[in-house]
Amino acid sequence: MRILALYISREFLRLMGFLVLGFVSLYTIFDFIEKVDNFHEAQVPTSAMLSFFILQIPEITALMVPVAVLMSTVLTLGMMGKRNEIVAIKSSGISVFRFTLPILLLSLCMTIFVAMLNETVIPITKAKTNYIWDVLVEKHPGQLIHKEKFWLKGQNSIYRVGFYDPESQSLSDVAYYRFDKEFNLAVRVDARRARFLGGRWIFFSGLYQERLPGGGYAATVFEEKAVDLPERPGDFTRLAKPSEEMSLNELIRYVKKIEEEGYDSRRYRVDMQGKVSFPFVCLIMALVGIPLSLMKEKGQSLALGVVLGLGVALLYWVSFSYVRSIFGYSGVLPPFVAAWLPNGLFGLLGLGLFTTIRQ
Repeated sequence: MRILALYISREFLRLMGFLVLGFVSLYTIFDFIEKVDNFHEAQVPTSAMLSFFILQIPEITALMVPVAVLMSTVLTLGMMGKRNEIVAIKSSGISVFRFTLPILLLSLCMTIFVAMLNETVIPITKAKTNYIWDVLVEKHPGQLIHKEKFWLKGQNSIYRVGFYDPESQSLSDVAYYRFDKEFNLAVRVDARRARFLGGRWIFFSGLYQERLPGGGYAATVFEEKAVDLPERPGDFTRLAKPSEEMSLNELIRYVKKIEEEGYDSRRYRVDMQGKVSFPFVCLIMALVGIPLSLMKEKGQSLALGVVLGLGVALLYWVSFSYVRSIFGYSGVLPPFVAAWLPNGLFGLLGLGLFTTIRQ
């Protein structure tokens, strides 16, 4: 049995390495063809362009490993069935689960590998590729966590901002609320525009209201008024990295932080669950691939198993992406359900197909 396990493992890993290398190479080539004109028009140095495509390799690898696991499973067992090795193994009294166990264990190792990539390498490389593309190619000065209609919690204060322009350091359609120690509204400023000039915020065309010692408010209409605020323009720019640039631990800490500040963390919670659920697709793809590879026993061909395997992989990517974006981010489904539903459905599919195999 040990010799059989080593034989299956060797064949599986050989195909696995070949397929990952092929998938990553093809993806990189097509991506290069698609984007090389953008780099040329933006006059990005060749070294930066090469760095962009090299730094993408870890992310592409993590995406392609589950597909490679599925196809390696189908091809390894399918070729063994074509050579009648499966029949010989079963004739010796070894069950399907027993001789496919090495593939399942190796798929579990691939799950751990993808999880480690997502936690350690990819956040770093993704931040660098985003910078090259967004800043050097697209010429964006930096993305905002919110560009239009957002609230910001300051020091004993709250801002409501219609629009923030980082280049001119100006706020449009802005309202500023400052509270005292008893959380009574002490100052309110409503203005069409505010701009940071000479180290101070200058408000234009608005209404200034201040709480009086005996209660009530004094209101003053102004065309231009300087207000000393502790917040600076940098506080209105991006407050956090995108989810894809954060490790799981960073994402957990950030979700806790924004929830304490009263912001909606639904999108980040969905992404956090997605970081945990996605690596397990390697194991699920192996579970689906095993019965697909043994369809020859039912008069089917290996080619059909390969086509069905590619179809299953494509269907998983579509469902994983759309369930998160459409049902998770919108709040239709809880974050946990949105991130794990595709895994649950395809896992049940694999188990169902597995039970149809003649042991």
